[in-house]
Amino acid sequence: MKIGIGQSKMEFPTGFFPTEGFVKQAHPLYVRVFFIDEKTPFALVSIEMTSLSDEECARIKKETAILLGIEENQVWAAATHTFSAPHILPDFALKTEEEKEKRTLLQRTLGDAIRAAVWQAKQEAKDSKLTLFQGEISVIASRDIELPDGWWIGCGGSGPSDKTLTVLEVKQEGKTKALLLHANVQSSILDGTGAADGKCVSGDLAGIACAELEKRYPGATVMFMIGAAGDQAPVKRAKGYAPDGQGGYQEIDLHEDGIPLAETLGQKLATDVMAALRNDGVQLNGQAKTASRSFYAPAKKMNRNLRELKPTHSCAWELDGEKEQTIELFALGDLVIIGVKPELTYPTLKQLQEASPYPITLAATMINGGAKYMADQSAYDRCMYEAINSPFAPGAAEMLVKEAAALLKR
Repeated sequence: MKIGIGQSKMEFPTGFFPTEGFVKQAHPLYVRVFFIDEKTPFALVSIEMTSLSDEECARIKKETAILLGIEENQVWAAATHTFSAPHILPDFALKTEEEKEKRTLLQRTLGDAIRAAVWQAKQEAKDSKLTLFQGEISVIASRDIELPDGWWIGCGGSGPSDKTLTVLEVKQEGKTKALLLHANVQSSILDGTGAADGKCVSGDLAGIACAELEKRYPGATVMFMIGAAGDQAPVKRAKGYAPDGQGGYQEIDLHEDGIPLAETLGQKLATDVMAALRNDGVQLNGQAKTASRSFYAPAKKMNRNLRELKPTHSCAWELDGEKEQTIELFALGDLVIIGVKPELTYPTLKQLQEASPYPITLAATMINGGAKYMADQSAYDRCMYEAINSPFAPGAAEMLVKEAAALLKR
């Protein structure tokens, strides 16, 4: 199997900060590319950003496909969903000429990094051995916590977590060339903080782990794919609600002291990956398969002003037609990855795995765009954040499972 790997750092120009409340950069951001150069080609462009619009993803897919000489539907553009990165904002969100100029700079910075990483992946494609390993991630937990006024976002929640850590190892000439990590966790340790007077840019949990593993495996590129993490978070966060040690929760903000916390947990994740690589692996052979399927999910109205959202025991949903969604599949050997735009939750992941005929089934979110949360029915029943802050109506996640099952069986 011929595989190419590429990597490039996003080099922000002098004067780019402050922007969107980010006042400094704690850790670099990267674009990393995984490219199967075979009869059925496939490219994953992993970008250390919070999210990417459908329009940006379409542009990335088109340019990547041209550079690699493949079809656009054979490219996945995937944000790692670090909360500590600036956005490419739409026109209506930009109020000043300076904001528009900074968006242009960000687009240029991202574009340069993507082209460099894609070109490297194409030029360096070689015969490779691809092996899948699984272990356990020790730094995640349910983020749903119950406050007096209702359920909300925190850390160390009482809900279930799928702590499966999946690692795809690419070996070339007997040496580790790349590691592709997959886990059901948001990189949100530094969400909204990191500096005394604002926020800091960082790849956060996943980005720090990738950089640490690249030190431990010299010459290798390490990238991250986020799973069904809509209701999952790191065990500790620098800002938000945290356990108070007495059975309740307290509101905290560690500011710049959050950076060493993120580095500690990122290094621990790197150690978890190395432990997984000591387990028995499954070699992935044969021809890759890709497929996609669109469907219309029930939609509801939502409050776009996040500052107005709050815990509640009482909620009502105003229906708002339907939203078209696409399910993407990548399959190779015993593995299938189900790629979707919306953020899924633990119950939906379990339903997808139960419906899949493949021995190893992963859900990947933030694929080819973003669509906010698509919560399971239990989240609507309890008025949880994932349901409140969702453009989808109850039943959408269950419909996605049904459509994915049909595509998997086909």
